[in-house]
Amino acid sequence: MSNQEILEKAIQKAIDGGWHGCCSTTKRIIMHNEPFSIIFNHDFAKALWGKEDRQFRSIGGWTQAWKYHLQQMVIAEEPIKYLGENI
Repeated sequence: MSNQEILEKAIQKAIDGGWHGCCSTTKRIIMHNEPFSIIFNHDFAKALWGKEDRQFRSIGGWTQAWKYHLQQMVIAEEPIKYLGENI
């Protein structure tokens, strides 16, 4: 799956999860290869991975799923690849 396909799938899942990102802004960001302004956004991450009770072991204790995935994506060598593997 290409980066664009991953981003489109993630954005649609986040919209379905209640994210209120603007469609025209989203398309512009994908077209101009500026995805990081979306994928590292807390509201986007919450909508994408949910506010579920599922907890992950993290440095310093336990954290919610969306926080865990966001942290992992930030430190990933290829954040979009991480995103594609975890949506």
